[in-house]
Amino acid sequence: MGVLVDYFTADSEQLARQALLGGPEAMNLPHVDCKGWIDELDTLVAEISGHDLSEFGDSEVVVDDGEAAGVERLAPETVAALADVDDARLREYADDELLEEYEVERIAALRDLAREARRLNQGMYRWSCV
Repeated sequence: MGVLVDYFTADSEQLARQALLGGPEAMNLPHVDCKGWIDELDTLVAEISGHDLSEFGDSEVVVDDGEAAGVERLAPETVAALADVDDARLREYADDELLEEYEVERIAALRDLAREARRLNQGMYRWSCV
């Protein structure tokens, strides 16, 4: 059994809570599907951005059903560091890590989602379900 993970933006914590049951896709929220690919974003952002992981705050549980699904709000520092990654740094990281093109595209999509969250002053969230 695997963990399903999506990262998404929402303009309120209340709206983010509503994503618990069906995920952000079911609610037509802007999201990036990371199922089977990345579970924890903090480490990836630290590696790409050059920040130390300790510089990021902790994500905050928004809602958890106590069994299989939950929504967490990403720390603003994590979102800001991801949003600040430029294309040249992303390409350099991809070359260093020998990433496949689909991985580069997914990281770019996550970065763009973080930029959109910042531009709209929204939160960025992690939805997960077993």
